Amino acid sequence: MKSKWPQRDDLPVVLVVLDGLGDRPCLSLGGRTPLEVASTPALDELAARGANGVHVPFGPGWATSSERSHWVMFGLPELAFPGRALLEWVGEGGVPPLGTPMWHLAARRGEQVDGVMRITGRMGLQHSDIAHTLNRILQEWTEEFFVDGVSFSIESLRLGEWVLLAHGLESIEVSDSDPLFDHMHPWMLPVPLQECVIAGGRRLVEAQRTADALKAYLLGAHASLVCAGLEITVPTTKWPSIAGQPLSFLDLVGVQGAMVTSSALYRGLARTLGMREIDVAVTAEDAGLGLSARVQSAIRLLGEEQRPDFIHVHTKAPDEAGHTKKPEAKIAAIEACDAAIAAFIDIIDRGDLVLAVTGDHATPSEGLLMHSGDPTPIVVVAPEQRKDSVREFGETAALSGALGSLRAADIAPLLHGLARRPFFVGHRPGASIKSALPLSPIAMPVPETEPIYLVRPQIMKESSR
Repeated sequence: MKSKWPQRDDLPVVLVVLDGLGDRPCLSLGGRTPLEVASTPALDELAARGANGVHVPFGPGWATSSERSHWVMFGLPELAFPGRALLEWVGEGGVPPLGTPMWHLAARRGEQVDGVMRITGRMGLQHSDIAHTLNRILQEWTEEFFVDGVSFSIESLRLGEWVLLAHGLESIEVSDSDPLFDHMHPWMLPVPLQECVIAGGRRLVEAQRTADALKAYLLGAHASLVCAGLEITVPTTKWPSIAGQPLSFLDLVGVQGAMVTSSALYRGLARTLGMREIDVAVTAEDAGLGLSARVQSAIRLLGEEQRPDFIHVHTKAPDEAGHTKKPEAKIAAIEACDAAIAAFIDIIDRGDLVLAVTGDHATPSEGLLMHSGDPTPIVVVAPEQRKDSVREFGETAALSGALGSLRAADIAPLLHGLARRPFFVGHRPGASIKSALPLSPIAMPVPETEPIYLVRPQIMKESSR
């Protein structure tokens, strides 16, 4: 019997994230950004066909990392972020034990200056000859360490990087020892976070235990590496994580999600959220070719009978080029990305897709900044999206677009709304707050066949006296 209920008419969403796309005006480019200088006919075509704006993930001036921006862009602003150390390990095939604190551990080159340790470099391929020795010494120290009921273990991620797991600790509410901004900060002492100090009690006690254990472990590891005469002697920690129960993108956001990935971080994000994962390796010779393969994978997903409702496509190319501090390198990366994105033009002509292109943060290609809080352009093309007057894809042009200024938390609701599945504020179709009208809420169980006689349930009332 054919159902009398109407069929779905919602549209799939494709979110293309060009990592580190945004930039600051470059002196060497006459006050323009690499994106504004680059030849981008495909992105300009999308800008002319859709609505434009700027994306400032956490507000003007706030610099952020890729993983934090993606977590919120995906529609999860209310859900605690699990931590990048966990995502990286899961992306490399690890199975984190539930409830065990962990950190990203990295070995750095350092130099003592004015009584503090300054980080002077990271491990690279030129250090591959000492990698085995370094790993052995660090492993021996880790197995030897046992202080105040606390022990550690390490799991390798890549050259000079591990996951450090803490056994006997409960808290990860401590600061980083990795300075991240090497030109500004020294190797840092882990201390309890201020909110733990304010809360006091057991929360502060456990945070202090963690800080003390990390301090003892890191200083001992440093001494071991120095005694071995290695060039790489400074162990650093960041990205605290604790593995919890498995998550479901479908339950949390409301729709089926898929990611076309190219690195451990994004594989880990897909696996942690229970999203479908298609991994396409980065092509060293041509960043654009790598993105082209990922775009084609997304297009094939759109053609499947059981297609995902939300597809994320990512490339690291603009970010990596920005970190070289050579604007011309970022221009070349953006132009390669534009050539790959051109494949979407024919798809949007069909009128059955919501397509968005933006960056996850800004990566200045001049100066010393790693990331900045500068705006990144965003363009959205959808059948029911009003067009604006913007005709080119760039930071300055996007400022006059109809979308205005968007934060990361705005993106998922905007895209799902254009896909004809806006979440209805105040509605409760399940246990979690959604970013899209959920496709599969839990149905009330009913008998498979209708009963012959409908008997009204007896209601017990207290007899009045």
